[in-house]
Amino acid sequence: MKTTKLAMGFGVALMAAMMSVASPAVAEDDREAIAVSAAQRDFMMAEMREFLVVVQDIVLGMAEGDMPAVAEAAHSMRMGQGGGQGMGMGRVLPLEFRQMARGTHMAFEELAQAAEFGAEGVLADLGTLMSNCTGCHATYKLVVNK
Repeated sequence: MKTTKLAMGFGVALMAAMMSVASPAVAEDDREAIAVSAAQRDFMMAEMREFLVVVQDIVLGMAEGDMPAVAEAAHSMRMGQGGGQGMGMGRVLPLEFRQMARGTHMAFEELAQAAEFGAEGVLADLGTLMSNCTGCHATYKLVVNK
């Protein structure tokens, strides 16, 4: 009986220790917060989803060897195509964010121009473009104003 209680106590202590070790740690999110309205956040999230759709179209076009489709998809994301005018985005987005966003739109245009001449360099351009995306997501987070 004593051994059973001792074994149970040891088992409970071992489980508690394992649970504290096995619990996932929540990483601190030290990205720069950008305070936006709900409408601004929704617009930005929709545009980012559109980026993903276009990247998917580019990858599928590359896989099929359809360079005109690649160029068309990439051209759809050139500067000024996203809208957002009149939403006050320029007032809330830091300069560095806007520069990165401009660079992303320019990278889509460079990819489109490369695709018009063939497949050479398009994959490298796509890698550069995706570096902008991952760099931005690693640097910034959107926080909705209350």
